[in-house]
Amino acid sequence: MLLTARKELAESVIVGMMLGILTTIAEWLIKDQWVRSIVVGSCLLGILVVLLLPQIRRLVRSYAFLASYKGFHERSHIEHQLIHQVRDMCVEMLQIVPPYNAPIVERGRAPNPHPLLERNRDKIISLLERVAQLFQLLVPSDTRVWVCIRDRRADDSYHTFARAGRYNPNRAASSQPLHKDRSRIIQRLKDNLEFKGGCVLISGSNMGPEMWELKDNDRYEEDKSVMLGAVLTKSWNHQQRKWSNVKLAWIIGVCADTETAFSETHIPLMQACVDMFSMLANVIIRCDN
Repeated sequence: MLLTARKELAESVIVGMMLGILTTIAEWLIKDQWVRSIVVGSCLLGILVVLLLPQIRRLVRSYAFLASYKGFHERSHIEHQLIHQVRDMCVEMLQIVPPYNAPIVERGRAPNPHPLLERNRDKIISLLERVAQLFQLLVPSDTRVWVCIRDRRADDSYHTFARAGRYNPNRAASSQPLHKDRSRIIQRLKDNLEFKGGCVLISGSNMGPEMWELKDNDRYEEDKSVMLGAVLTKSWNHQQRKWSNVKLAWIIGVCADTETAFSETHIPLMQACVDMFSMLANVIIRCDN
């Protein structure tokens, strides 16, 4: 975008100089004062138009961009509602199960993810790649987008299970879990669910302690803009006609290395992605290991 602005400015300066030269020549060659005034006035008007052309182009592009984004937001909102409805219909038809629980921690060993989740690691990473590709199309080309999934394990913490997209692979060595009760960002995600009914929270490493927890991996500056999605598992209670055993099983994070990469406009599309992962999580907890 900066390169385009510089190019447009250079073009305006060159054309303006040419018109200025033509004006000078016209004043010198044309003897008739009336004709000379018309020619000079036309040249000056041309110079003004040329100098204002970049701003005019910018206004037209901004209007087109806003109109396009408005349409994008409306379409993705409808898409989210559709997928959300399908997800809930599918879960309603599944058998009732206890809340999502990870395997018991064995003495001296790190807590493990759900066996079926581990067994499908490559497929999960492939899904994350698709999500990264999707949101990469919605940000400037020089912005790096990556996606991760955290799963709740038996130590009551959410561990990063897998990543995909354009990220520093050294993140894995210093990744830290987020405790379900002691993590501020997890609590904000839960509060957003409880009080606003939203499964997506916009955060980022530069948004302050209320919206982010500083970790070692922040030094890579790859999480300046983040959308966190709450993936829920639950059961439909047919007698009471309401959801039961609701639990935050996974957290999907779409991250970017630019502060303003994601906004409220992206939330409906992110919600649609979260609903798809929720459908998957609800199937996994109902399958035999």
